[in-house]
Amino acid sequence: MPTSFTRRDFLKLSASLAFTGALGRLPGVSSALKAGASAKPNVIIVLFDALSAFNLSLYGYRRRTSPNLERFAERAVVFHNHHSAGNFTTPSTASLFTSTYPWTHRAYNLSSLISPQVAPHNLFAMLDGTRYQAAFAQNTFADMLLYQFQRHLDRHEAVDRFALAGRTFYDNLFQRDAIYGMKSMDQFLFKREEAHGSLFLSIVNDLATQAGYRAQSARLKASYPSGPPRLANTDVYFDLPRVMDGVMGLLDELPQPFFTYFHFMPPHMPYVPRREFIGMFDDGWNPPEIKRHRLAPGVTQERLNKLRTTYDEFVADLDDQFGRLIDHLDQRGLLEDSYVIFTSDHGELFERGVSGHSTPVMFEPLIRIPLVVHTPGQRERVDVRSLTSNVDVLPTLLKIAGVAVPSWAEGRALPGLGGEEDPSRNIYVVEAKANPAFSKLRKATLVLMRGPHKLVRYLGYKHYSNNYEYYNLETDPSEQQNLYPDHTMAKELQAELDEKLEQVDRPYL
Repeated sequence: MPTSFTRRDFLKLSASLAFTGALGRLPGVSSALKAGASAKPNVIIVLFDALSAFNLSLYGYRRRTSPNLERFAERAVVFHNHHSAGNFTTPSTASLFTSTYPWTHRAYNLSSLISPQVAPHNLFAMLDGTRYQAAFAQNTFADMLLYQFQRHLDRHEAVDRFALAGRTFYDNLFQRDAIYGMKSMDQFLFKREEAHGSLFLSIVNDLATQAGYRAQSARLKASYPSGPPRLANTDVYFDLPRVMDGVMGLLDELPQPFFTYFHFMPPHMPYVPRREFIGMFDDGWNPPEIKRHRLAPGVTQERLNKLRTTYDEFVADLDDQFGRLIDHLDQRGLLEDSYVIFTSDHGELFERGVSGHSTPVMFEPLIRIPLVVHTPGQRERVDVRSLTSNVDVLPTLLKIAGVAVPSWAEGRALPGLGGEEDPSRNIYVVEAKANPAFSKLRKATLVLMRGPHKLVRYLGYKHYSNNYEYYNLETDPSEQQNLYPDHTMAKELQAELDEKLEQVDRPYL
């Protein structure tokens, strides 16, 4: 029987040839890498939620939390000064998907969606027809954004696809209207953080979930003394090795070439490492205490130190599983044929009286995230230390694919992957979860960074409104010396940030 050749097949073949041509032009890529490159490279994004670059031994952290990531980095491009555009999942992943900052895509709030004007401008739409596209996110807020791009996905796995116990309803019962299903069912009827919308149905669901949870907890007691980890904002429990097995099985099934996005929940809290990682950092070390910030809730330093240690154990746990994934890709020959992008959506903070990432403060451990990119067949390590942002991921993949970077993209191709270093470049970070999505910014934290210079504006907070902080990260990497307004650069950056705020507010006045 003759094989049909569709327009979609033609687009995929054309894009494959474009990928190959771009690969040979990448600066810093060895001749051995080019020789091993496939004519049809895949793209695999692996994102671990709430993973700070500051807690990875890859970037100099004193605890050996990431030996497998270090091993992977020896044949990858390692970015040392990479930042998220937001400090929690919704705005940061929206920025990664659309190459726009939060004040453009407007996904400010916990369960926000990308604005209708920006949503069509996304990575999956731009690469549609060039690769088989699959996505799996354990974070429900990231999954909501994926449903905005549903028509471009060939395969979209449910949040609870590889779960041990519990379930979500929106993606199992309302696949055609998952966004509305989430808001009406999961966030209204069954959400545990607030009063349930339905007394009877919520009790039935809670009993069923607890029955499954207790059975799995008993079975996994040896691995998880305190019970298995849970997906944030749900009653869904999981075992990371089982999830990784599922993802590896999925990769084995996908037709090549493919583009995949895998968003894992660890090390997002609750921090629940497996038994073999518990106690591995009982080394007596604690970082120096830093003075509490005015906007901090005031978590004690003793508590912060304990949380940090458990978090580090959880990071080591996920690093172990990432090592399994890389070994699997290597054994399958996929490292020869794939771009593998390791990153996060934001970090965590364990200092200044702040725990986690639900905070308006914007210090580096919260917004500096890992980015390690393996290119097809790469054998040598390349280090990039210039300032970059997660809005740069989309333009980079488009440039590699030979697709023109659109004018609406606010990022640029990454240095070492087709882009150029620019010491004068500005990048931004925006936190505005308490601000209405479609009004001017009245309550927000805004960050402007240029090289080692960092200006923070706190807008609309009680007792700390319209305050500025300026840090020189080259001379003060721990951000303890606020040089505003005495430093000459502080006033220059202030003028630029104020002008930018006026510009982004203009449509909403």
